[in-house]
Amino acid sequence: MTLLGRALGTSAPFVAADELDDVLAGSEVVLLDVRTAREVVESGTIPGAVHIHLGELAERLEELPRGRKILTT
Repeated sequence: MTLLGRALGTSAPFVAADELDDVLAGSEVVLLDVRTAREVVESGTIPGAVHIHLGELAERLEELPRGRKILTT
């Protein structure tokens, strides 16, 4: 994973698009799609991603697996 996120002013790592398949191939990462349902329908999503709209995330945290890193879109 690149650390472009730090250059953008955040301490969170940034995963470049060309690295995504490799990162998701491991079972230690969950892809969390926080867009609206409309955005998902219009643009599609990556197979296997967990879709929880950002506005619902606090109430739905139990749906995320424990002990795995979470990568958001």
